Amino acid sequence: MKNLKKKLALLAALACAGTMLAGCGGGDDTTGGDTAEGGDNAAVDNGGDSAETTTMNEEEQAAANEAAAVELADDGDKLTILCWTGDDLNGMIDMFCSENPDYAGKVEWVQQGTAGGEAREQYKQYLSGDGDADLLVLEADWILEYLTDEYTVPLSSLGIDKSAYNDAYPYTVAIGTDEQGILRGATWQAAPGGFVYRTDLAEQYLGVKTPEEMQDKIGDWSKFEEAAKTVAEASEGKTAMTATLGGLWQVYQANRTQPWVKDNKLVLDNAEGFIDLAKSYYDNKYVTDGTQWNDGWYALGQDGSALGYFLSTWGVKDTTASVLANVEGCKDNGASWADNHGLYNICIGPQNYFWGGSWLAVSTKCDNKTIATDFVNFFTTNKDTMQKYAETSGDFVNNKAAMDAIVAAGTNSNSLLGGQDQFAVLAEAANGINMDGLITKYDSAVKSSFNTAVTDYATGVTASKDDALNAFQDDIASKYPELNWD
Repeated sequence: MKNLKKKLALLAALACAGTMLAGCGGGDDTTGGDTAEGGDNAAVDNGGDSAETTTMNEEEQAAANEAAAVELADDGDKLTILCWTGDDLNGMIDMFCSENPDYAGKVEWVQQGTAGGEAREQYKQYLSGDGDADLLVLEADWILEYLTDEYTVPLSSLGIDKSAYNDAYPYTVAIGTDEQGILRGATWQAAPGGFVYRTDLAEQYLGVKTPEEMQDKIGDWSKFEEAAKTVAEASEGKTAMTATLGGLWQVYQANRTQPWVKDNKLVLDNAEGFIDLAKSYYDNKYVTDGTQWNDGWYALGQDGSALGYFLSTWGVKDTTASVLANVEGCKDNGASWADNHGLYNICIGPQNYFWGGSWLAVSTKCDNKTIATDFVNFFTTNKDTMQKYAETSGDFVNNKAAMDAIVAAGTNSNSLLGGQDQFAVLAEAANGINMDGLITKYDSAVKSSFNTAVTDYATGVTASKDDALNAFQDDIASKYPELNWD
């Protein structure tokens, strides 16, 4: 009965908000991010059947969040977190329990799959059974599948309102917001990316000696392509500007101005332009023929086949397990290194973008409200503990005040980047990312399918651009027959 009353109250609040908006022209389609600087007030158009974006003021949003809150039990034995890896969680749990000794031994994570895509499917099976689950770790590409009443409850159920994320990077709040504008997910990390490049090759082929000079050389796509041409010609085709088409795609897809699916129709937006860019880059040797996530990807930087990589925050952490550490030749947990250890620097590159990141959401099965509240606040709203986590883990946390304080202190020095402070570059990039209204439940499958189609065209598997687009559309139509095509 209480949940029914709450749902009725939510409907009333949303109806009231819609009436008020209709009187001041608020019914217009605002997809595109005019509310990017005030993401806590934006209801996200997430590509549902015929969803319309609405905008609530702070009072309306607070009322909707409160109405949606669910009463949670608080009698469980342990806080259980579902995830596919302990790469972050092991350290997070250790720090949380160290700072809160009363919770020692009362927080655990349960593995579901070995990658995000596997967890996406296994969570559903796990949650349908009797297993304990208080918090879920979710990825941006499939987060919307779980931001529903079936699997998660609003963060207001923990007493956490969107206003708690005024210092978060707005795009992360947009991604954690469901189709009704209710916040259900929050992340401890932001994942802005940059262009990581070998300084010796950049000086040899482009004549640049500092990250600032490099940024001047590649600060937009026109400049980036001109630099790529220079590198290809000067190296006689031995060195490509960037490692993979997949890396280029991460930048492009994060700069869409429309969601992939709107009103049940596939929207290509800037994707069609990327097909032409990818083909040109591949044919002119501005990009290698390598692929991501294998040993060959790392070797491209070691042997000079690629001048640089597009990498996100997690890829440049100053640890022996990061992507950049592998690129620089780290072996045996840092016991030996290739000659290019520390030869890299980072700049923003042609566009701001993000790549990856994980969100925490509260399971409908949560029976540890107090510990869940403290854990979520510790890592997603508390500036001091988030700053400490960034300083000890090397992770880029989702709190502008914390990251600004670290940058201002000038104490962060990344040995993989020759002592450069990656946070100073990435904090600037993070402020330029907008994802309001751009996340849909189809994103994971659509982006993967599109990337495959583009790669096949660039490498000659597919004969023409039209063939590539047809293959992409056929693949998506087979997976999502409910979608229409322009």
